[in-house]
Order: sequence, then C-alpha cells, then structure tokens
Amino acid sequence: MPRNKINILSIDGGGIRGIIPATVLVHIEKRIREKEGVHKRIADYVDLVAGTSTGAILGAMLLIPDANGRPKYTAEDALDFYVQYGEQIFNQSVKRRTMFAQLAFGAARYSEKRLESLLKEKVGDCMLSQLLKPCIITSYNMHNAKAVFFNSREQNAEKGDFLLREVLRSTSAAPTYFNPAMLGFHVAKGKPMVNLDGGVFANNPAMCAYAEARATVFPDWKDDKKDNKIFPTARNMLMLSLGTGGGYVDLGNTANAARWKLLSWASKTPDIMMDGALHTVNYQVQKLFDSLEGEEVKNYKRVDFPKPDNSDEPPYSTDMSDASPDNVAILQRSGALTVQHANMTSNTEHTLNTFVDEMITAFNTDSTQ
Repeated sequence: MPRNKINILSIDGGGIRGIIPATVLVHIEKRIREKEGVHKRIADYVDLVAGTSTGAILGAMLLIPDANGRPKYTAEDALDFYVQYGEQIFNQSVKRRTMFAQLAFGAARYSEKRLESLLKEKVGDCMLSQLLKPCIITSYNMHNAKAVFFNSREQNAEKGDFLLREVLRSTSAAPTYFNPAMLGFHVAKGKPMVNLDGGVFANNPAMCAYAEARATVFPDWKDDKKDNKIFPTARNMLMLSLGTGGGYVDLGNTANAARWKLLSWASKTPDIMMDGALHTVNYQVQKLFDSLEGEEVKNYKRVDFPKPDNSDEPPYSTDMSDASPDNVAILQRSGALTVQHANMTSNTEHTLNTFVDEMITAFNTDSTQ
C-alpha cells in the first residue's frame, strides 16, 4: 500500500551556527539507528530536503551517495565539518578586518578559497542530480536579479545540471562575508550566474520546501482519502524544520538609528536581511499546519534554540562567522540544549523523538500493511 505521508526536512542558514541543527541531526540519526538498525541513515526516511546556506551544506552532505549508492556521510560527519573546519573557513580566512579596508579593496571579509577547497574535498565531482533524494537549495542570481531554486530533480532539461560544490558555494555566498559565486555560464542558455546566499530571501526555507512539495510527484505516495490526488497537501506532509539559533542580530544602539550613516547601514543590513524573515516564515508555516484537524496539526515541528528567559542574548556569539574554539564548544552545548527542549512534552505538538518515530512509521507503511 502506498504511503499517505511524505517527510520533509528543512534547514535554515546561519554560518557557523549550523552546529546547532547539525547536533539535532546527530540525535535524529541516532534515534533512527536505535529503532531501525545501525545501517540506517536520515536519507532513508526523507522524501525532500530543503536548505539555505549552512543548512544546504548539512542537508546535501546527508544525501551524497557513496560508490554503493548509500549515503556517504553520517550526521556526525556533517557536524564534524563545522567543528573541525569552521575556524579554517572563517577565522583563518580573514581578508580585511576594517570597514575602511573593505571600502578600499572589496566588501568580502573572508576569502572563499578555503571553503571552496573543503567543498571540493568533501563533495568531489558529485552532480546536483546525483543526490539520493530530491533536494532544494536556495540562491540569488545577481545577473538577472531573480531567486534561484536549485532542484536536484529538475524536470526541465534546458535548466541543466550543476556540480554540487558550486551550488553549495552559491548558497553560502553571504553578502559582506564571501564574494559572490561565479558559476561561469548556464549549461544551456549561455547566461552567467553570479550568485548570492539564498538567505537574502529565504534564510528559513520551510515555505519553499512546502511549495516545492505541493508541485512534486512522489511515486510511492497516495492520499488515503482521494485516489485522484496528484500532489500532497499539508495533511500529507510531516515537515521538520531546523533553525540555527538566529533572531539575535546585534544592531548596537538602535536609539541612534535615525542618525546612522551609510556605512552603518551597509554593515548591518545583511544581518537584518538574513535574520529578519526567520520568524515570519515559521509563523506562516505554523499557521498553515494549524489549519488542519485532529492529530494532523502536529504534522509540523520547528526545532530551534530556545530563547533564554529574561535575556536578549544567547550564550553563543551572535556573529555567524565566529568559529573560535570557545564559541564552537558553546554552540555544541546549545545544540544539545535544543534537543532537550525539543523533547519536552507538549499538548500541541509532538516531541522531537515522537516526530522522528512518525517519520519512520511513514516510510514503513508498506512493510506493516
């Protein structure tokens, strides 16, 4: 019997704060192995993955195939990518430290060379289309001023295929952090792609994931109430959305905002854009799933670092490029706290463990009927 539910994993952008959702992913994969066997991976229990920036890197790593067609990397490997190499990507790649130097020589604070080298080492020549499951990765093409949704299951051949490492470089090209990504020329149309981080419009890609799922044919899915239904709706989806502990942009003394000069706005605007839509998208998606009935209202689970009581500051640095050893350690502890908070009992939503169990059940329908 075809499955009635499809499983969607969405992961926010957030630079080094990707350690938080990566820690959650490690917990999820551990849960899956405990229930289904040590050989199982997250990729075995998702139908669609969507990611922006650091979330895209994490999601794609879970879907890269090895020589036998199995996931090459575990969730632990994805976490290690940030824990082991974060300082090289950011702290050891500083190009220009002062605003004056950025104005004089270029806007990017960090060299993209180490990131590109690491992506080549970890991703190799894997093509976007080779990912084990459908994957949506956001970016923004400056050449034609349009949002780009790289789709690993692109049905229109004229849109072409891309090296995965180039797509991940595109989605992580955060303004003022890294230079735009140059993808050369579009495969078929000969148009250059000069891409920015997808976080400029979709730092939380959950709504993008929902929209994509609503237009995707899943061969082993069938609505249990409407035989002629072609595309899944919210009642047919289990969506797990992972945050990176955002929402704490340090804008300094905002009481003086009316007197900020151009340079002040230039330094603050990227962070405002990257963080501004996080809660908006979560609110929209939550309201969408709240419109369902009965237990189906629990089809959506948002997991993010819980905001501390009576505090406007999290324990970790609000700078998404702070990959110092101390901050990395704090982010790992914050990830563990996020898992703990997500597993607190609630009358209105599943705990994280229960939600993962639901995702497993959705994929085991055929074997239990």
